[in-house]
Amino acid sequence: MVLGVEKSPKQNQDHYAMLGLSRLRYKASPKEIRKAYQQQVLIHHPDKQENKEDATFKCIQIAYEILGNPKKRKSYDSIDPTFSDVVPSVSTNSKENFYDVFEPVFRDNSRWSTIQPVPMLGNSEASLVEVENFYKFWYEFSSWREFSFLDEENPEKAECREERRWMEKQNKAARLKKKKEEMSRIRQLVDNAYACDPRIKYFKEKEKEEKEAQKRAKQEAAKSEALKKKLEREKKEEEERKQKELMEEKQRQVIAQQKQEKEAYKKAIKKERKELRGFCKDKDYFVRSADDKIKLMQIVDHLCEVLPIDRLQNLNRSLCDVTNLEKGRQLIENEAAILREKDAEEERKASAARAKASSAQAKPSCQWTRDETQLLIKGVTTYPAGTARRWEVIAQFVNEHSSDACEEKTSAQVIEKVKLLRKLESVNKEDAFSLFEKKHASKESVASAPTVRDVSEVPTPWSVQEQKILEEALRKYPSNTPQRWDKIAGEVSSRTKEECIARFKELVARVKAKKQ
Repeated sequence: MVLGVEKSPKQNQDHYAMLGLSRLRYKASPKEIRKAYQQQVLIHHPDKQENKEDATFKCIQIAYEILGNPKKRKSYDSIDPTFSDVVPSVSTNSKENFYDVFEPVFRDNSRWSTIQPVPMLGNSEASLVEVENFYKFWYEFSSWREFSFLDEENPEKAECREERRWMEKQNKAARLKKKKEEMSRIRQLVDNAYACDPRIKYFKEKEKEEKEAQKRAKQEAAKSEALKKKLEREKKEEEERKQKELMEEKQRQVIAQQKQEKEAYKKAIKKERKELRGFCKDKDYFVRSADDKIKLMQIVDHLCEVLPIDRLQNLNRSLCDVTNLEKGRQLIENEAAILREKDAEEERKASAARAKASSAQAKPSCQWTRDETQLLIKGVTTYPAGTARRWEVIAQFVNEHSSDACEEKTSAQVIEKVKLLRKLESVNKEDAFSLFEKKHASKESVASAPTVRDVSEVPTPWSVQEQKILEEALRKYPSNTPQRWDKIAGEVSSRTKEECIARFKELVARVKAKKQ
């Protein structure tokens, strides 16, 4: 099939047929073309023909003009009228007779390739690599085929330069369109072949089977690994269970042994106590009067209850060797004296510990400088009654701001100093602290908060727990509850009704002050 519209003898005639090269066509060499032309000239020259106006000789000259020029011959070969552009379709016949249908088509189209040699279709024995290389080459096919032979416009006949340019532009657009159609045809040929190729189907099925085999292998490996881990876990759990049972068994044995030892100890000490009591009873407690007997009986009972088994055994052995009643009594009294001395020593140690603890808690009065006293007064002003851990906070305030303190002041020392200052208020009316107390008392009366208490009384600060219980009680018993404050005081067991009311008023006053 010839692409394009034919308009002249150059485009209309079969030039290879005119030279007698129909069998060789594009395979004919330049030498064979020249020889064929010379033979045809000898035959059809006008001098050798009766009809001098025979047009055959002119057609032979046109044919050689085209085929004898390499550039014109390439242009003519691109639209070879004997070449078929038909592409086999995807059909049952194409699939069943794949190699017979597509092999000749690929062989014919291989003539257009710029790369030689061109890989052929092959057969069913081709490997996956060969098949992939074949389709890769044809999907990237580069064709030298061009369609200038079918140009509709002849720039040589143009009357001016503008017309010639217009003709060249029209020809170029037509060639580009035919080139795109040609590449689309090649692509369609490769797509159809790929769809019908039984090798592709075989390789895909084989790849699918391999993937499924790999998947099954992975699943089997995963199952095997899971089973292995399960067995290891069960083995570990079994070992842990056995270890636990072994430890429990050992613990039971230890407990049983301890119980046996305890029972044996009880029996042994019971035996020794019984032996001591029996021995003393047999000797009438080594006395001759009833009063001494009662006293010795009490001592023996105390020894039986207090003495450990080793000392009981030693005492029993010592008494067994005694024949003199006075000596036996002396042994018992000596043992009792040892116990009394031991008890007295323990009591002295306990008293010393208590005294030490008391001295540590009750710090001795310390010296206060005037600067520290002023800081104390300022601290009482800054942290009024109701402040959480008020006295500890004031002590910390004094310690942080004092520059000449010999030692840090504790909350107990702060309370002691406040009591002292309040007592001195009645003696020195012009004392700075007295003035502060008056001012502070007036402020608290305005806020309906408790004023400074008795000079000998220091208010106990509310703890966090007491504050929490008070808040819960206030929520539990609203303002319309009968005998509300009695119930709230019952909840806060460590405070009286008046203290709860005073604390509530202090909190209300502080909230109002913050809002203002």
